[in-house]
Amino acid sequence: MSEGRLAVIRDGVDLPEDQARALWRAYSEHLERNEGDAEGFARDHGFVSARAEHRRGRAVLIVSSVASLPPPRPSRPSRAPAKVRESVPPPPKVATRRR
Repeated sequence: MSEGRLAVIRDGVDLPEDQARALWRAYSEHLERNEGDAEGFARDHGFVSARAEHRRGRAVLIVSSVASLPPPRPSRPSRAPAKVRESVPPPPKVATRRR
């Protein structure tokens, strides 16, 4: 499969780009009409389950016609520096005298 921005994995197999785009189009249209109803999309299209994920900069639609999909993989931790926890109060300000 080419490295397009959209991909579909059906029962563990990547679909060709033209089929992937057509299934993504149907998935998007279904969700526009039925907000958040991925289960309904799966049922209407003969799948047991369907789920969209983001993988390596690509939108991936994962569908299964044989078994329910396992829960989504946890996302990778960010490489950005960790934020300071907000529950930790800032250090007290020390008053200084001007001479």
